[in-house]
Formats: sequence, structure tokens, C-alpha cells
Amino acid sequence: MPAELQPRGPACALRVYTLAGDTWGRRPLADSLVEAAHRAGLAGATVLRGVVGFGRHGFDSFFAVLEVQADHQPVMVEIVDREERLLAFLEGLVDQGLPNRLVTLAEVEVVTAPMPGEVAP
Repeated sequence: MPAELQPRGPACALRVYTLAGDTWGRRPLADSLVEAAHRAGLAGATVLRGVVGFGRHGFDSFFAVLEVQADHQPVMVEIVDREERLLAFLEGLVDQGLPNRLVTLAEVEVVTAPMPGEVAP
């Protein structure tokens, strides 16, 4: 591993696969998940928007995107923290009525590079 990269240790990534048009209550599902993760004090969350995808509800082609069916664009919310914190967070979401979506949990190794001007430990 290059010297400028700083290993931070093991963590997990919780990924929720959804569509841009999915909502929870009156809000976009992805926004609700990121806000809930922030309120829970989790390490970080990112929303990734896809172009094409398929799953149990069928295939969303590139042409559907061109036809301005933005509600069908695949979206993945990734939340990173320790496994036990993510599982407790997910359990709380399910208790609050989280819509049934594909959710994965994967071990990740957190590695960061120093910011410009930052001195590596």
C-alpha cells in the first residue's frame, strides 16, 4: 500500500437498492435514508444514481431514461460504519416501516489519503 494512504481499519457498507421515484412517507427514499443515517451519527452516506439496471421488478433500459422516465432510474444508497451500528440502524428503519428493498451488507477496508496540507500520522 502506498505510504500516503492511511488504513483506518475494517468497517461495513450497507447498500440499499431502490429507484429514483421511490418514496418513504412524502419524501424520496434515498434522501430519507441519508438523513436518517446522519441523525443516527453514522460515519457516512452517499447516494449513487445509475443509468441502467434490472432486478425483481424487471429491466429498466437506457431507452427508458431517454424517454424521461426518471422515476425508474436505479439509485443505490451506501452507508458506511461498523457492522453492529449498521445492523442496529437497519433494524430501526424496518421498525419504522422501511419499504421492502434489496439491502446488502459487505465488509470493507477503510483507507483514506491525507487532505492537501495535512500531515500523515
